[in-house]
Amino acid sequence: MYETHYRMKAKPFTLVPDPLFLYLGEKHRTALSLLEYGLANGVAFIVIAGEPGTGKTTLLNRLLDETRHPWTIGVLSNTHTGFGGLLPWIGAAFDLQLAGMSETDAFQKFSRFLEQERGAGRRVLLIVDEAQNMGPAMLEELRLISNLNDGRRRSLQIVLSGQLGLRELLKSPGLVQLAQRIGVEYLLGSLSEEETIAYIAHRLEVAGRETSLFTTLAGRYVFRLSGGTPRLINQLCDHALVYGFASQAETITARIVLDAAAARDRHAMFPFKVAPESLEISVHEVEQERSEVHALPVRNLRSQEAIHPLAGNDGENPAALYDEAVALKKASQLKKAIILFDRLAERKSWAVKALAQKGLCLKAMGRYEDAFIAMREAAKLQPVTEEEGVAARYLLARTLESQGLCDEAREVYVALDQGQRKYRDVSVRLARLQNNDQDSVSVDGERVTRLGAFWRGCGQLFRGMQN
Repeated sequence: MYETHYRMKAKPFTLVPDPLFLYLGEKHRTALSLLEYGLANGVAFIVIAGEPGTGKTTLLNRLLDETRHPWTIGVLSNTHTGFGGLLPWIGAAFDLQLAGMSETDAFQKFSRFLEQERGAGRRVLLIVDEAQNMGPAMLEELRLISNLNDGRRRSLQIVLSGQLGLRELLKSPGLVQLAQRIGVEYLLGSLSEEETIAYIAHRLEVAGRETSLFTTLAGRYVFRLSGGTPRLINQLCDHALVYGFASQAETITARIVLDAAAARDRHAMFPFKVAPESLEISVHEVEQERSEVHALPVRNLRSQEAIHPLAGNDGENPAALYDEAVALKKASQLKKAIILFDRLAERKSWAVKALAQKGLCLKAMGRYEDAFIAMREAAKLQPVTEEEGVAARYLLARTLESQGLCDEAREVYVALDQGQRKYRDVSVRLARLQNNDQDSVSVDGERVTRLGAFWRGCGQLFRGMQN
């Protein structure tokens, strides 16, 4: 939905625990190191606990993706005290048919399975997700199954992943022997404010975004609302991108974040850490954010290098800035030119020309949809002169026509024809549209394709606007 508008290859804030998107903050980096240590050293039980949405499953997926040792892996999820005997479910996790067998036969078959895997040089790893749902009896059964290790070589290792209640469950008096076998235990916490801002940037980078998108203030409000919980961050940022796309915003601001949070909070079953209506953006914060957006650098997220064209632009001359931007465009430094045109677009007297030039830059980059958006925005603004307004509306009509939106283009041409009957080729284009001759148009006596005529007109129009 919004991926094209924000120039991304994938959705950056999906709730799927994709290890490619894992951001290693301080806590997650420590947890990953401990998990790696536990697996490498043959620890019988590894426990990782944390609040819902802190990234436990994503962390485990990353661990399994990176391990170099040959593993046979089984995952046991949705456990509950009504499971009955645990061994048949464990067998199913490893594609072993143990259901219907006696407890002794099932135990022996699973033991032979472990011996076969050990003989083949493979370790067996059982991951129990949402392990807080297991009762003491099931955990004790799990401990007995772990006795299948021969004491010299450990072929079966068990990872228990669950919410905070798992730690309390493991402290039960009847689970002392299991607790003594836990070699690695870690409580995974939430991200800090600084990490939340970096987390957002990281996921945008992985999704293909090459420039900054969320303002610093927006990231701070994401942290306040989510408490640094990755799942809540993902939900909120995804909603904010939808809201930003709906309003055609180029940057996600704190106001967009709060509006998206308020809409989600009205219908969500799992609330944010702080109610959105309790937060209010101060005037000082608004001014700071506006300054950031006004001179927002294009930041290469991979190299962490920032590009600030015409650094130190306090009191800058807009005419000189425009000339510099046009020069950058002519030199094919289109990204830098767009930065300057965006800054000029903040000035009412330059907005129409700047947005139109931005549209031409985007077109030269092959981003035709974004070019259309910029030109449409230029046509909506109040022009400095009547001629500038007519030129912007004419360009919008040409854009609509090139996109095959002929009815919309006809409406703009009709308005132009009524007020500027001799303006360029408006009358000719309007007549041809009304006659449903949309395959080609006549420009200076030459028949060319609609798309070719459109971009020829763009060049003519903006050569005049540069003067």
